[in-house]
Amino acid sequence: TKRVDQTPPVIIKKTGESVTSEIKCSHSIQNHDVILWYKQDEHGLKLLGYLNLDRLYPEDDVKGKISFDGDGSKQSSLTISSLLSNDGGVYFCAARYHSNTDSTQVNTKTLKSIPRVRQTR
Repeated sequence: TKRVDQTPPVIIKKTGESVTSEIKCSHSIQNHDVILWYKQDEHGLKLLGYLNLDRLYPEDDVKGKISFDGDGSKQSSLTISSLLSNDGGVYFCAARYHSNTDSTQVNTKTLKSIPRVRQTR
């Protein structure tokens, strides 16, 4: 079956703490070698960046705040440093087929459980 797994379902942290490689994404979908990371909050859905095999492509506005590592064909971990109140939200990943010859073909499988980063003071 084609599925993407993500753990844990919930993370609760205090402001100022970090989420260090605690949000994990994995898949075993053949020919899907890109993992994309997203954040959803009251402002909508935002692409944080993606991992194409072992090459990292974070969005410019999250560099230094959010990072990820891994191998897009298998797994990735997300890190969020020095949490602020606006870092709360739903973080999730997706796996995508990557082809140099057909860049319009995108097959996305989202996760079963969605981690929420909640903050306490």
